Amino acid sequence: MIFQIVYIVTFISLLIYLFYLYLFYSGLKDRDILFSNNKPYVSVIIAARNEEQNIARILTVLVNQTYPVDQFQILIANDGSSDGTESIVNQFANKWDNIKLLNVVGREAVISPKKNALSQAIKLADGEIILSTDADCLVGKYWIESMVACFNDNEMVIGFSRTKLANWTKANFIKKFEHFDFLAMLFAAAGAISSGKYFSCSGQNIAYKKDAFIKVGGFEKIKHLISGDDVNLMQLFRKSGMKVNFAFTDHSFAYTRPIENFGKFLSQRSRWTSNMKWQILLNPEFFIYLLSVFFITFLPIIIMFNYWQLGIGLLLVRIVLELIFLKYGYEVFGENKKKLMFYPVWFIVQPFYIIAIAVIGGLNMFSWKK
Repeated sequence: MIFQIVYIVTFISLLIYLFYLYLFYSGLKDRDILFSNNKPYVSVIIAARNEEQNIARILTVLVNQTYPVDQFQILIANDGSSDGTESIVNQFANKWDNIKLLNVVGREAVISPKKNALSQAIKLADGEIILSTDADCLVGKYWIESMVACFNDNEMVIGFSRTKLANWTKANFIKKFEHFDFLAMLFAAAGAISSGKYFSCSGQNIAYKKDAFIKVGGFEKIKHLISGDDVNLMQLFRKSGMKVNFAFTDHSFAYTRPIENFGKFLSQRSRWTSNMKWQILLNPEFFIYLLSVFFITFLPIIIMFNYWQLGIGLLLVRIVLELIFLKYGYEVFGENKKKLMFYPVWFIVQPFYIIAIAVIGGLNMFSWKK
C-alpha cells in the first residue's frame, strides 16, 4: 500500500515536472527580444552592509555606464555598516554628483533589514525605473542601458546572473556546485518568465517601475518575510496583473562572488527555500511545481529498493530531458558547455541537498549576517 502511494505520487510529480521542463525549454526557444529606445530617468539602488571589500568595485562600474549620466542616479543604502563602507561611498559621492548615500534607520526594529533599506532608498529615488543589484555583484558598462531597453508594456524586468569563476578547473567542489545549481535555476526562471509563468528571479539583477512598486504597496505585504525582496515582490506584481520580461541580452548580465564555504552556501539556499512555503499563498502554481521537483528528486530512489528497473527508468528519463534543457540553456546564455560534465555530480548530490535546505529553510534554521 505504501509503495502504491509512492508510485502514484512519483508518476504525478514526474508528469508535472516534465510539463514545466518543456515549458521552460519552449520559453527559452521562443524568447521575446524587443528593445525600447526610451531613456527614462533611472535610480540604481544598492543595499549595502559591511561591503568595504566590494562597494568601490561596483561604484566604479556604475559611474562608467554608457547610459546618459544626467539620466540616472546611484543610491547606496548603507544599512548600519561598521566598516569603511560609508567612507568609501562618500569619497565617490564627493567626485560624482549622481551618487547619494543614505544611512538607513530602524534596522533593529524590522524582520527584513534588506527590504527596509531598499524601501527607504526607493522613497528618495527620483527615477521612473528602479534598478537594483547587490554590492558584491559586478555588471558591465552597458548594464543600465540594456536593462532599461527591456521595458515596453511591462512593469518589471528580470536580469540574468551567475557566480564569477575565474578558473572552472581550479574551483573547489562547493563553488562548482553553486555555479551549476544557480545556472540551472536561472535557466528555469528565464524560460518560465518568457512563457508567462512568473516563478522565480534573483535580486542580484532586477528592475521595476517605481509607480508599479508603489501600486502593489511596496514590500508592505511581505515585510514579515526575512528575505524575498525579489521573488515575492515579483509575485505581488503578478497578482496585480503586471507584466514581467526577462532580459536575454548578454550586456544585461550580472556576476556575483562565489560562496566561500559549504556552511554559507547551505545557509543561503535555505534562506531562499524559506520563501517557498509562502508560494502556496502568493503563487500556488509555483508551489505545485516546487513540490514536483522535491518528490521527483528522491522518490525514484525509494522505488529502486522495491522495483529497481522502474526506478532506474524514471531517473534516466529525467536525466536525458534535463540534459537537453540545460544544454540549450548554456547555448542561450553563452556558457561553456564543458561545465555540463559536472551534471552527474550535481545529480547525485541534489537529493541530499534539497532535503537539507527544505528542512532548514522550512524551520527557519538558517543564519543571515547581512
